Amino acid sequence: MELVDFLQFEPFNEMRASMGTDQLGYFELFDPNIHLTGEERSQLERQGMSLPSHQVGRLLDHTLCYKNTRIVLVGAGCYHLSHCDQLTAAEEVTIATSLHPVNPLASVCKACLQLLGYQGYDEHKGRKEGYNARVLADFSLQEFWREYPPYPIKRGRELVKALD
Repeated sequence: MELVDFLQFEPFNEMRASMGTDQLGYFELFDPNIHLTGEERSQLERQGMSLPSHQVGRLLDHTLCYKNTRIVLVGAGCYHLSHCDQLTAAEEVTIATSLHPVNPLASVCKACLQLLGYQGYDEHKGRKEGYNARVLADFSLQEFWREYPPYPIKRGRELVKALD
């Protein structure tokens, strides 16, 4: 039995053209051990989740992740975007993708902005004091997610390490 070469199969090529793409698809089977379920995604957005810290990972770009999604780690007075030196060890952590329901008064961690070099933030350069203050005052998690898309990260392609 000979299989059809779908790259040469005209109905398939017409369908791709009608969809406005010349790329072939990439598909990944759903695995609840490495992919967020719809319920988890909703919970992260609405109220956050508490889970053991060993389930939170860090990516090569220093951002934090849970399964296949970047997250923020919510603390008492601030929230962390990365595995910075101010992140304290804990057995259980609260994670989220939105802060409104979790802790709307929390501020972003300065050490995280420093580690990521977010929008040129650099506390080590005194001449940037005014600029740093503006980056900090204008910080928006929604804007951060535009630069560091929360979903999807490809765990097979991104190196994920444990927090500790």
